[in-house]
Amino acid sequence: MIENNTELAEMISTRISHDLIGNIGALSSALELMNENNGEPDADAMNIIKTASQTLKARQTFFRIAFGLDTKTVKPEELKEICENYLSTVGSRSYPLTLHLNGASAELAKVLCLSVMIGAEVCIRGGNIDIAVNKNNMVLKVSSEYELSAPKVAVYQNILHDIRPQDNISQYVQLIYLRELLGEDVDMQIEATAKTMTLVIG
Repeated sequence: MIENNTELAEMISTRISHDLIGNIGALSSALELMNENNGEPDADAMNIIKTASQTLKARQTFFRIAFGLDTKTVKPEELKEICENYLSTVGSRSYPLTLHLNGASAELAKVLCLSVMIGAEVCIRGGNIDIAVNKNNMVLKVSSEYELSAPKVAVYQNILHDIRPQDNISQYVQLIYLRELLGEDVDMQIEATAKTMTLVIG
């Protein structure tokens, strides 16, 4: 699946850049609006700045855990908040993403964040992400009132069968990276229906 560590690093960098650039551009636009208004922020500029800065902070904090080093000091309650803040930037008020964590620990922070990304990516119009950890395995369950993204679920299943995505591979780096972290000896299986997806690890 991955030719070398450099390719994986490129995928991660591309994905993070993709998920941050839109709000960086929004901040730049807000500053341009302020310049046109003699440096005074109006209501529109302030709303853009507030939304973009909150989104950037939430995503950067989340990505720091998901893809960074030395992530084992985060407390379980902090981890849940970090994940929920990230999900609030992915979902919408009309179609929110909710999260339930059972058995979260600092040692699993990276794995849990990557699993949250995996679940969020297949939800088109909101949904529920439930992650349960026990001594035998970890189970990610995604459900929604609306159909999940069947093409993305299919790519996930292909990845677990060592079939490389043909397009936009960086958009699936959360699962690719998770599999690399856990190693091929750890079993990972996905089952799905139109409105549900279950990933069992271990």
